[in-house]
Amino acid sequence: MPKQKTTNLWKTAGLVSMISSCLVGGVVGGLFLGLWLDRKLGTMPLFLIIFLFIGLLTGCYGMYKVIQPFLGDGDDDR
Repeated sequence: MPKQKTTNLWKTAGLVSMISSCLVGGVVGGLFLGLWLDRKLGTMPLFLIIFLFIGLLTGCYGMYKVIQPFLGDGDDDR
């Protein structure tokens, strides 16, 4: 396998792992924070749902920031 293809394979694998860790980390963080607050305050599904949604949004934003350098800025069309 040529060196260029091997390098691209590792870059792609790194990008995929960063994207998945952003998404999973946000959701799992929201899950634990929501469960902890619900147990402390006795409002069982309320904060779990809120922080799962916030974690999902945070994960999607992090995923966008990771892939933003690969999207380009659109100056190539001019």
